[in-house]
Amino acid sequence: MSSNDSTAKEQSFLFNVNKIFLVIHLLMLFMFSSLGVDLMAGVSLISICFYFLAFSLTKSEKLSIYVYSVAVEILLYMILAVVCLGIQCNFQLFLIDAMFFLFAMDYVVLRKKKKNHVAILLCCVYAIALIILYMLDGFYAPLYKLDSVVIKSISIAMISGVVFLIITCMMCLLHFMSSEEGAMEKQAQFDALTELPNRFYMMAKLKNLFEAEKQGEYFLAMIDIDDFKKINDSFGHNVGDDALKMLARTIVSKARGVELSYCRWGGEEFLLLGKCVDGEVPKNFLDELRVAVSYTHLRAHETGRNL
Repeated sequence: MSSNDSTAKEQSFLFNVNKIFLVIHLLMLFMFSSLGVDLMAGVSLISICFYFLAFSLTKSEKLSIYVYSVAVEILLYMILAVVCLGIQCNFQLFLIDAMFFLFAMDYVVLRKKKKNHVAILLCCVYAIALIILYMLDGFYAPLYKLDSVVIKSISIAMISGVVFLIITCMMCLLHFMSSEEGAMEKQAQFDALTELPNRFYMMAKLKNLFEAEKQGEYFLAMIDIDDFKKINDSFGHNVGDDALKMLARTIVSKARGVELSYCRWGGEEFLLLGKCVDGEVPKNFLDELRVAVSYTHLRAHETGRNL
């Protein structure tokens, strides 16, 4: 998988994460406004503006800046929420969510850096902040007094929100890992130049046929470009690559509607695997393919000659 494809997946992943954080802060704004907690309502508005602006970061190449910015915002927001309403409301539990978020981002975005200690450092800061908040409980009075029933309702809502976010974060991470695994598997079984399957793909197909004892129902045919070395020596390797791609396109075109598997076996060699017709190798089809290749011309741009 190319770096551009990988970056696009990371950007899409963070774009969806940012939408989740934005919705959470919108809900927080509604809750704090309803309870008359004006300070946190104002902070929520600032955070909402931050997450709207953060969409631009998710579309840029500076994804690590987005991750660190969100990490700091969550830390400050939740500490201030505890200061305003007290530890009984369980806002501090979102710091545990933030640790899951950082570890997920460490895999999705920050894994490209060989030595990345910022995520670990921020997780340590979260843990220390969590311990300090619990240790200071009882030594200070919340800025806003709420009814015990309201506090209990907020606490239940926060615990539910934390569990939901942890599950969502894990599901998104598993989906991303599955997507990455699929892309890596495809990369391992496909030739980058011709975009055809490679020999490992074909070897797996042949292994399955032999295990099912169906090899007698199929035929193998090898395609080889005559004097391919002369093309490379006379016109350069770029023209040689074009010749390989041209042959690959011809094979794909002729294979449409036919039960035929193909691959680039290596170098200028291509392998065809097809089902026999009435127990016979379809020689007419193979000859048509040979003729189609022989009548295909490739222009060498440096000389203007047809090959």
